[in-house]
Amino acid sequence: MKRSWKYLPILVGLSFISGTAWSDAKLGIVVETLGNPYFACLKKSAEAEAVKHPDVDLTVIGAATGTDLVGMTRMIDDLVQKRVDVLAFNAIDPQAMLQTVKKVQAAGIKVMIHSDDVAEEIASHFVGPDQYKGQAAVAKAVIAALDGKGKVAIVEGVPGNQSSILRKRGAQDTLAGAPGIETVGLWAANWDRAQGLKVAEDILTAHPDLSAIIAVNDEMAFGAIQAVKARNLQDQVIVTGFNGVAESIQAVHKGEMLATVLSYCDAVGRQLVLTGKELATGGGAGNPYVIDTGTIPLDTKLIRTIGSALGVD
Repeated sequence: MKRSWKYLPILVGLSFISGTAWSDAKLGIVVETLGNPYFACLKKSAEAEAVKHPDVDLTVIGAATGTDLVGMTRMIDDLVQKRVDVLAFNAIDPQAMLQTVKKVQAAGIKVMIHSDDVAEEIASHFVGPDQYKGQAAVAKAVIAALDGKGKVAIVEGVPGNQSSILRKRGAQDTLAGAPGIETVGLWAANWDRAQGLKVAEDILTAHPDLSAIIAVNDEMAFGAIQAVKARNLQDQVIVTGFNGVAESIQAVHKGEMLATVLSYCDAVGRQLVLTGKELATGGGAGNPYVIDTGTIPLDTKLIRTIGSALGVD
């Protein structure tokens, strides 16, 4: 029987009238945990951007905890089964997840890494902030606040995580350049507030003359602040964070936290959708591997100055 295509233009037109495009860009984003305000912000921003693009079909999911590599791998596998065109995830283990990237690519799906990069540049793009630069700026603020003298502890996230590695190095390298600063040690709190509290308690017990705690994310910094307040050491021990979530910016304004790094979680989510759509439709070949979404160090003096200029107490 002879096929007739005379109704094809009508069907195509109806698909657009109904809001269903024939060539949807199916994007999947996996984050380590939506319990972290940074990744909750990323999800909200990505979904808001996707609304502006009717031809984008977006799914954003997160694991239960920031250390659940098995859970994250399972969610990535689920999105592979759903045949998304582009899949983005943050590498909570930069070495182990190299194989995850290769497996997804072998299924014919393009890969972007966001927020925490893998150990090698094998994905299409990395979308996120310059972790090293941002943390170095915070360490400089600590050195200045201490007039170049004092004992400093560093609290990292998940050991081996690329963001934790870069932020840790940014702090260590900068502190090493100040002869009067002694780095008393490195502790891990796995990006978690409760673990940040416990680690800070241990640090303060071991080093009662401590001058500062550099926590490489805001959640751990909030735990450290709790420990410092419990011992009435607010006038002795400086605490810093990283990510610049709303709660941390308020803490910096109050003087409870010396500094944080605004890392534009909303820009990461928005860029993932824009770059993902480009990749899904055959574009993006000329883009650099690293799409830097920017960082701004925010200390108490800067935020209060801005607040005063805006008439905000």
